[in-house]
Amino acid sequence: MKRRTFLKALGAAAIAAPLPIRAQSKRFDGITLNVNSYGGDYDRIMTETIARPLAERTGLKVTYTPGSSTAAVAKILAAPGAAPFDIVLCDSPNMPDLIKAQAIDPVDADAVPGMKKLLPKMREFGQFGLPYSIASIVLTYNTSRVKAPLSSFAELAEPSLKNRVAMLNLENTGGMLYFIAMAEAGGGSVDNVEPAFAALSKVKPNIVSVTPATVSLVQVLEQEEAWAAPLWDGRIHAMRKAGRPMALVRPKEGVYSLLSYASPVKGTKHPDAVRAYLDQAVSDEAIAGLAKFFRYGPTTSLDLGPEGQEVITYGEAAVAQMKTVDWTTVSERRADWLNKFNREMR
Repeated sequence: MKRRTFLKALGAAAIAAPLPIRAQSKRFDGITLNVNSYGGDYDRIMTETIARPLAERTGLKVTYTPGSSTAAVAKILAAPGAAPFDIVLCDSPNMPDLIKAQAIDPVDADAVPGMKKLLPKMREFGQFGLPYSIASIVLTYNTSRVKAPLSSFAELAEPSLKNRVAMLNLENTGGMLYFIAMAEAGGGSVDNVEPAFAALSKVKPNIVSVTPATVSLVQVLEQEEAWAAPLWDGRIHAMRKAGRPMALVRPKEGVYSLLSYASPVKGTKHPDAVRAYLDQAVSDEAIAGLAKFFRYGPTTSLDLGPEGQEVITYGEAAVAQMKTVDWTTVSERRADWLNKFNREMR
């Protein structure tokens, strides 16, 4: 073979060689989704159960940016059409503002097959949002300090707890859920919260700490400055796991919860990749990862094994008993309630 003929053949082979490699390329190679997140173990679990499987299976990369969901929502609302995220992770209270601003797209269950496994009551905003986790405000108390078991939020007003009760204020959604629980237990509603303020006036002599930060409330419980509090179920589980003598009680007033959502941000350049992310986020692998570590309630019907016994909102029967909240009304009236709360709880 002449040298020129040989070089032509070699060049043709070099061009042809990558074809089998191209045929094996993954669907979302070269695409990165930006998602806000919460940091720590939460991000680790989402990486292990959502981002990594997607990368291995489809080539899709996910970049998580830790911070508060409120800050992420504010960024999205401030930059319509140019948001820094493809997907927003946030909780029930944030959803009305996002929907009203048309900042997120609806999620079609037909386009995200995994959503067919969602339990009833999960889609509280109709076609908007993919709910993937349930967090609830329940009752906790230090069993080494409180000798008579507590069974209701109302018992936080017992004289034996003077200067030993902590609570979240209405800036924290956990405080808001407790507030709504006390309103409804007293015959009120989100349209009439006076019974909640009446109940708070009875608890006030017992309060040693009111804080907007969940971590601060946990600290006063761990340091035994406070002996009892309404608190997130996942935080109580974490204390129990660390050996703290904290009870986890489903209060007589009922279980008041919020859902955590993943939603496609309007204007994303990668809608197909976003749908793939959402489908993985509602997979058994991802839902169970958060539920087993944090004991947050799963939004789908899956088997958690023995760990399920420690989850307050696990299974269709438990979810059916969850108290529903009109988050749109809460969003409209929250500022007024907070102002009155701050005045009366000084």
